[in-house]
Amino acid sequence: MTKTNDKLNSISLFSGGMGLDLGLERAGFDIRFVNDTDPAAVETIRANRPEIPVEDRSAVELSGHHIMQMAGLSEVDLLTGGPPCQSFSTAGKRQSIEDNANGPLVFEFLRLVEEIRPRAFVMENVKGILSAPLKLRNLPHNNNVKRIDDQYGALLNALLRRINDMGYSSQVLELNAADYGVPQSRVRVFVIGFADSGQIHAPKPAFSKVGDLLHKPWRTIGDAWKDLPTDDSFCAKFSERKMHYLKMVPAGKNWRCLPEEIQKESMGRAFFAKGGRTGYWRRLSLNQTSPTILTEPQNASTSLCHPTEDRPISVREAARIQTFPDEWTFLGRGMQQYRLVGNAVPPLLAQVVGERVK
Repeated sequence: MTKTNDKLNSISLFSGGMGLDLGLERAGFDIRFVNDTDPAAVETIRANRPEIPVEDRSAVELSGHHIMQMAGLSEVDLLTGGPPCQSFSTAGKRQSIEDNANGPLVFEFLRLVEEIRPRAFVMENVKGILSAPLKLRNLPHNNNVKRIDDQYGALLNALLRRINDMGYSSQVLELNAADYGVPQSRVRVFVIGFADSGQIHAPKPAFSKVGDLLHKPWRTIGDAWKDLPTDDSFCAKFSERKMHYLKMVPAGKNWRCLPEEIQKESMGRAFFAKGGRTGYWRRLSLNQTSPTILTEPQNASTSLCHPTEDRPISVREAARIQTFPDEWTFLGRGMQQYRLVGNAVPPLLAQVVGERVK
């Protein structure tokens, strides 16, 4: 095996802001190759890890041979990646593999696993992948067309069959980052496979929501921002209308704390929609764990308003909640930076998973 040191090597696909890779570095892996098509991600990777080869072509265009050549490896210990999750997110349209841009990329990841034959792989995605269908079908109803899931969970079942056919074991871990010290309630799914049919025990949580004899209480936003240095990172702005309503919301609350007439006025049709809609007119609290860090903190429905200031949280404040180190620089335009932070695996959670895989 070609190695520059005694560390296990790793190659990364769909690398984004490198949250997963930073965690694997902390776990003792040597990152030898990264890949992403997002110019802001590529710029960020090259600025922070100039020594790592970066390929900015789509995974669809890559071969295992090409990747191993760029990485300078004859054998690969670990292949990792988080194929774009919008197709499976319960907050999106859930087009699954019918999303021609993103859906099939989970199978491209497995194609490269088969070509490279690493000793192990880790594929990360959103919780929605557990229930995503392979396709949607149309049902006629009152001259309208409604689309429903063809089969609940069919996509994951197809992925696991493919993994088994490739000769790998398969294991699915559903983990909440807050249970492992990340000051953020963020549930993510890790599909893990080993060429030698190995299995790992799910990491034991060291934290719980309220804390008990065996667990510390979830960490808070105040914990995350403790000793935060002077923050000159990009910060989005709320529109005047959004700020009008957010100024009425105390820390740790959302639209539901407003008088009903203000709720209806501010929410419009969304007032009558189903679901929790917890992101509307939401102001964070220093004494609470953060909700999932999203890519557009200035939107009405995904508001991440600062606990004490009338603004969205900044890129660096979001990165702190995600457990990125302060020295990690995000490049690209401001909203692109938010996207890199919001789409990333929290490095601390990735470290916990990486230590188990190692």
